[in-house]
Amino acid sequence: MAATQATDDAYKPCEQCFAGYKLDGEPKGTMGELGGLSYYLAAGKLEEKDRAIVLGTDIFGLGLVNCKILADWFADKTGFPVFVPDYFEGDYIDTSAIQPQLTALEEPMKNKSFLQRTWTMISLISAMLVKVGPRYLYRHRMSRCVPLAEKFCRDLKEQKGFRRLGWIGYCWGGALAVLLAGEDSPLDTAICFHPGTLTVKNFEDIRRPFMLVCSEEDMSFDSIKPAALTALASLSSTHNIPTKVYDDNPGTVHGFGCRPRLSDPRTKEAFERGLERSREWFVDYL
Repeated sequence: MAATQATDDAYKPCEQCFAGYKLDGEPKGTMGELGGLSYYLAAGKLEEKDRAIVLGTDIFGLGLVNCKILADWFADKTGFPVFVPDYFEGDYIDTSAIQPQLTALEEPMKNKSFLQRTWTMISLISAMLVKVGPRYLYRHRMSRCVPLAEKFCRDLKEQKGFRRLGWIGYCWGGALAVLLAGEDSPLDTAICFHPGTLTVKNFEDIRRPFMLVCSEEDMSFDSIKPAALTALASLSSTHNIPTKVYDDNPGTVHGFGCRPRLSDPRTKEAFERGLERSREWFVDYL
């Protein structure tokens, strides 16, 4: 059976998906195509032919440089080749059109007054509806993205010859990490940073070694977070599946793993800690 499918309304981007910062650096990898889907490749060690990492981007896809910088980091630190599939198929959000909304989420919402929070929410919802638009979100709904991402992973094994695959996903790609880690998954392990809107059942269906990294404030995940963490904890006893949850990132908001506000010391520390923990997880389980 194919990987867990999401209904069209099972995942919607939260407002904080549109916040964040550009990482410094220039990409070192190359672009390619596999099974009709474009991808960015950070090569890793040339002698590594058996194992690879797939990086699932946030809602900005390959339209922002951050995912390529992250891929380069993981390739350098693990030696594994890192593929970043373009499941948005070249259709990217124009960040300049929503820059005021991006700036509005530089700090956690809890630090804002009631009036500031209200105005921020109204502004963000308006930006999603008008400047991003429901048609964009429909074009790239999860029931479209999941099959694209799953096929890409299967193609890596069947056409590229990789024996084992690990997935690391952020926000949109974090939701994919959960949805692709089911019983018949092409993945061998998965890491999820601050996922978007999912259901507890999605977490209960995970059947691969799984690591979850949470932000302190996450309006898209907080409503199911306690139940989701309980579901993950039970996987070890009920299905003998290794899981790990890191929920020790004070001062962070949704998006810190891929678009960190590095001027904030706590966010910078959490971002760097998340990279190292992910590296260690792949060493252990990939």
